[in-house]
Amino acid sequence: MAEVLFITFALCLVFSVPVVFALVISCIAAVVWGGDLPLMLVPQKIVAGINSYPLLAVPLFIIFGEIINRGGIGRRIVDFSQALVGWITGGLAHANIVASMFFGGISGSATADSAAIGSVMIPAMKRGGYPVAFSVAVTCTSSIIGIIIPPSVDLILYGWISNTPMDELFAGGIIPGVFIGGSLMVVSYIIAKKHNYGVREPFTVTQLRRTTIETFPALLMPAIIVGGILGGIFTVTEAAAVSIMYGLLVTMGYYRELKLKDFPALFMGSAKTIGQVLFLLGGAKAFAYIMTIEQVPHSVTETLLTTLPSPHFFALNVIIVCLIVGLFLTPAIATIILTPILFPAAQQFGLDPVHFGLMLVSGLALGHVTPPVGLTLLIGASIGKVTVEELMRPLLPFFAMLVVTVLIIAYVPAITLFIPGLMR
Repeated sequence: MAEVLFITFALCLVFSVPVVFALVISCIAAVVWGGDLPLMLVPQKIVAGINSYPLLAVPLFIIFGEIINRGGIGRRIVDFSQALVGWITGGLAHANIVASMFFGGISGSATADSAAIGSVMIPAMKRGGYPVAFSVAVTCTSSIIGIIIPPSVDLILYGWISNTPMDELFAGGIIPGVFIGGSLMVVSYIIAKKHNYGVREPFTVTQLRRTTIETFPALLMPAIIVGGILGGIFTVTEAAAVSIMYGLLVTMGYYRELKLKDFPALFMGSAKTIGQVLFLLGGAKAFAYIMTIEQVPHSVTETLLTTLPSPHFFALNVIIVCLIVGLFLTPAIATIILTPILFPAAQQFGLDPVHFGLMLVSGLALGHVTPPVGLTLLIGASIGKVTVEELMRPLLPFFAMLVVTVLIIAYVPAITLFIPGLMR
């Protein structure tokens, strides 16, 4: 059954079948081939897979993301970030990255980050004298912070599959997210200094004060979400519900950009995304069940334990697998498929579940900027009106830095485990 499962799945991908249908079709083919299990098992596992209270956080955060995307928060975060770091060499590039860090702490999505921040920053950087390809490269690489820094939908998926505490995962993503942002700022500074990109804007306390006051309600969002979770005030699912209420309060009551007439489009867009995501999660759960009864995770664990001499080699192989898989699957889908396969092996190698989760998610996040399915790369190219081929050269130094930072996260567990350690 395992061979039929994976061969069918691979063939579906080769023939461009959507991943969610590829998962379901491969499960059906495996069950029919095995002959010992009822075909009704597949829909039963799909429904049972999404019948989960912690998983309710995913659709709630998707709705929250739609609210902030339509509420003008991205533009205000950009203005605040520009006032904060715009005076440094390569100021608009730094503002782009800082805005992604703040926005990632609100949306939990790399694609939402690239669309919201990119639509403001790419034209602004172009007007400020930055090459459009460089501007897009900064935007699409910094957007991946959205699935590392909390709240992160990908971390929720990993925690749901591996039964890792969500609050510890969110705590573990704070320092890696900031570390990645700082590393990209170093690259931006070096390139801007070398090529004399852009014009440095003078730092003014007045401008910083004005943008801080205007952006303050939005900046409180990550503090409320993450602070409430880490402080034990509410669970991740409850935090998602609270974030929706606060997001409506800010966008409708304070900024007054979200109107009642926007609600039908908002909820229609959310419902479409939620349906796709939950169907995908249900299919992945059925896929994982067949892998489990066929002892695929056990076989993979035994193979890795006998062929790899240490956890360090295992970590390196995980990063390599993430880079390869990221060429064909989005990070969320890859997280759902790889976690039940690699997590048992990580436990046998003695890796902390939180550390392994951040290692896996940050490694798969690189898939957002690698063609042919790099979503933030495609979104940035669309906004900047450039081809993916034109982005390859300016993207290279940023991508190289991302690979280095992911390796550092993998080999220096303290970066991930410092804050969860305080909680424990």
